[in-house]
Amino acid sequence: MGRRWVEEDTPPPLDLRLVPTALAVWAGALVGLSGVSWIGPAVIAGAAAFGGSVAVALHRRGVVWWSGWLAVCAGFVAALTISALDWHFAEHNPLTIASAKGSWAVVEITIGVAPQQIASRFPAADAAPNPDGSPPGQWLVSGHADLASIADTEFEPAMDISLMATGDRWAHLVPGERIRAAGLLTPDDYSILPGVTLKARSGPEMLARAPWWHRAGATVRERLVRSASGLSPDAKGLLPGLVVGNTDGIPPDLAADAKVTGLTHLLAVSGSHFALLCGLAVLLLRGAGPRIAAAGGAVVVIGLIVLVGPGPSVLRAAVMGSIALLAMSVGRNRTALPALAAAAILLLLYDPTLARSVGFALSVQATAGLILLAPVWSKALQRRGWPAGFADLLAVPVAAHVATMPVIAALSGAVSLASIPANLLAAPVVPPALVIGMAAALLGPWWPGAARSLAGIDQPLLEWIAFVAHRLASWQSASLPWPASVPGVLALAGLLMVGMLILRHRKVRALLLAVVVGAAMILVPAQVISVGWPPPDWVLTACEVGQGDGMVLSTGEPGTGVVVDAGPDPDLIDACLTRLGISTVPLIVLTHLHADHVDGLAGVLAGRSVGAIGVGPDRDAPPAWRKINQLAAAQGVPVVGLPKGTTWGSGALRFEVLGPEGAFRGTDSDENNDSVVLMAQIAGIRILMTGDIENEAQQQLLDDRVDLRADVMEQPHHGSAKVLPAFVAAVHPTVSAIGVGLGNDYGQPSPKALAQLTAIGTTILRTDLQGDAVVCVKDGRISTVTRGAFLTEGSGKGGSGDGA
Repeated sequence: MGRRWVEEDTPPPLDLRLVPTALAVWAGALVGLSGVSWIGPAVIAGAAAFGGSVAVALHRRGVVWWSGWLAVCAGFVAALTISALDWHFAEHNPLTIASAKGSWAVVEITIGVAPQQIASRFPAADAAPNPDGSPPGQWLVSGHADLASIADTEFEPAMDISLMATGDRWAHLVPGERIRAAGLLTPDDYSILPGVTLKARSGPEMLARAPWWHRAGATVRERLVRSASGLSPDAKGLLPGLVVGNTDGIPPDLAADAKVTGLTHLLAVSGSHFALLCGLAVLLLRGAGPRIAAAGGAVVVIGLIVLVGPGPSVLRAAVMGSIALLAMSVGRNRTALPALAAAAILLLLYDPTLARSVGFALSVQATAGLILLAPVWSKALQRRGWPAGFADLLAVPVAAHVATMPVIAALSGAVSLASIPANLLAAPVVPPALVIGMAAALLGPWWPGAARSLAGIDQPLLEWIAFVAHRLASWQSASLPWPASVPGVLALAGLLMVGMLILRHRKVRALLLAVVVGAAMILVPAQVISVGWPPPDWVLTACEVGQGDGMVLSTGEPGTGVVVDAGPDPDLIDACLTRLGISTVPLIVLTHLHADHVDGLAGVLAGRSVGAIGVGPDRDAPPAWRKINQLAAAQGVPVVGLPKGTTWGSGALRFEVLGPEGAFRGTDSDENNDSVVLMAQIAGIRILMTGDIENEAQQQLLDDRVDLRADVMEQPHHGSAKVLPAFVAAVHPTVSAIGVGLGNDYGQPSPKALAQLTAIGTTILRTDLQGDAVVCVKDGRISTVTRGAFLTEGSGKGGSGDGA
C-alpha cells in the first residue's frame, strides 16, 4: 500500500520549459534596476551571447535545447534593456531633476488609483479645518504626470508621480480623472525608480472627467460603504475591505490582529478574491460550453479590476488569481506552471520594478504552491476519504504557507506556525461572505434597501473572521526564530523539500501525526491557561503600530515601562501597552515631531500614570508641537528637554542621550536628523535607540567618537536606505528592531539596510511581518519572541506625509 500510494501521488512530469526564461527575465530586471554605469556593456554582452547562440543553433542539432537557451538569453537581454532604459529616462526626466532643487511646479495628472488616506491627527500648518471643526484629511494620490510647468516652461514629463495633499476635497478623486495641482517637488526616495513627490499646495482643479466605467466603480464603492454603515465596527470595516479593497474603515485593533494571525489578505483584495469570483462565474456557465464559461470568467476579472481600481497590486492579483483558478480547476500543473511562468515574464517586461517587489515574489511563490502542491495534496486526501471541498480547504493554505516560508523567513528572521490554523478557521466563511458582499455592492446604487439587508446577512460571517483574528492574536503565537541570511534561507528551503519527500512514506506520516497530537495535548492547554504575553525577562518591545515607531523599554518593575515614540495611532500603541500590562510610564520620549512618531501620544496618556514627556530640539512642525503641549497640559504632565549628555534612570533602566548636539539645518531632512538618540542599559546589555536619524546625524555621532557599541539597535528610520555602513559596523548589534508598516509606500525596510544587517549576522525583528517583537535577556543571554507573522500580502499605506 505504501508503494501504491507513492506511485499514485507522484505528479506527472513538469513542463519547465518557460521557468528558466522567467528566472532570466527576473534577473535581467534586477540588474537593470541597479542603475549602475556598466548596464550598457552588459546589454552588448548579452546581445552578443544571443547572437552567438543563434549562429550555433543554425549549425548544430538539438534545436529544442538551443531554442531554450536562446529564450533565456533573449529574456535576460530584453528585461535588462527595458529596466535600464526605464531607470535612465526616470533619472534624467526634467521633473526628477527639478525635484532635486525643490522647485515649484504646476502639474497636470491623470489619477491612477483611488486616493489613500494617511491617518494623522496633526494637520499641516496652513490647512483649513473641515466645516465641523475636525482636522482635514491627508491623502496620498498616485497618477501619471502628463504636463508640467516650472518657471513658465512647459514640458511633458510622461512619468508616474505621487502627491501628498491635505483637504477632504482630494478624497473624491476617481481613477481616470485629469487634474491640475501646484506645489513643491521633492525626490521620492522610496520608489524603486528615481521618482518625484509633489507636496500639493493648491488644487485639485478638474480638467477632464473619468471614463464612465471608472465613475460607475467609484459609485459602487461609495454605496457599499453606506450599506455597511449600520453594522458592528468590525463588520463595517471588513465588508468594504473584503469586497472592494477599501481598508479605511477597518478598526486598528482588527488590522493588527489580522496581521498577527496571517489573515491580512482578507482585509484587501488579493488573488484569492479573483479566483473565487471568477471560479463561481465559470462554474455557473459551464453548462453553456467552455468558451462561454471562459468568456464569463474574463468578464468577471475585468469587472473586478474596474470595481476595485486598476492599481498595480490589483492587476497582479488578477493575473495570479486567474492562474491559481486554472491550476485548481484543471488539476494539471503541466498546464498551469507554464501559464505562471508566462505571466511572470509578461508582468516583468511590462513593469520591471516588480522584480524588487516583495509582494510580487510572494504572489508568484504562493501561486506556484497552489499549482505544484495543492492539487496533489488535495487528491491524496480525497483518496483517503476526505470530501473534495474539505481537502481543498486544508491543502490550499498549507501549500501557500510552505511555498512562501523561505521568503518570509528572509524578511522577518522567523518562521510562523500560527497562520495555518487561523486560515483554516476563517476559510469556510470567506466564499459566502465575499459573494454576499459583492451582491450588496452591485445592488447598492440601484436598490439601497436590499443592499443593506444583504450587508446585515453578511454580518455574522464577517464577525466570525474578526473573532478568529482577535481570539488567536490573544495567544502568544508559535513563531520560531530563523536566520535571515542566505545560508539560513537555503537551509530552510532544503529542509522543506526533504520534509515533503520524507512525508510521502506512511510510517513517517503516522509518527509525525502522533508527535503533533502529543505536543498539542501539552502545549495548547498551556497556551490557553497561561497569560502568554509579555514573555518573562523582556527588556525591549517594538510595538506593531503601523508605519511608524512605538518602542517600550522595560524598567524591570512590573507594569512600568519607558515609551520611546508613540507611533501614528493612539489605539494601536494603547493596545500594545495594554498587552504588556503597562500602567505606569515614568517617561515618554518623543524623538522628533513627525506624525508617525507622535500621533499616538494620546493613546499612551490614556488611563496611565505618566511622569514626563521628553523631547529633542525639533520644532519644525508647529501644529504637532502645539498638540503635544495641549495633551500634556490636559493631563498635567510636564514637557522637558533632552539635550545631549542627559542621563536618566528608573528601576533597573538607565540611559544617556548621545545626540544631537543641536538642531540640524540644510540636510535632506532636518527633522529626522534632529531625532533624540539614546543609549539604554538594562540587564547587562546596551540598547541604542535611534529615531529617524539619517546620514548626517549618523556621521556626527561617528565624528564625535561616541561609543555606539550595542547589543540591540532600533534600526534608524524604519529601515531606510539612508544608513551608513560605518554606523552599522560601529554598533554591530546582535538584534535590530524595525518599526515599519506592512505594504508601506516607502519601500521600507530597504534591501540595502537588510543586507547590511544580514552581512554581520544580526537577528532582524520587523513589526510589519511579526507584530509586536520582544527582546528578552535571561542569565546574560539574548533571545527574541514575536506575536506572529503574516502569510500573504495585504494593502498597506504609508506614514503621514514627511513623517515616514
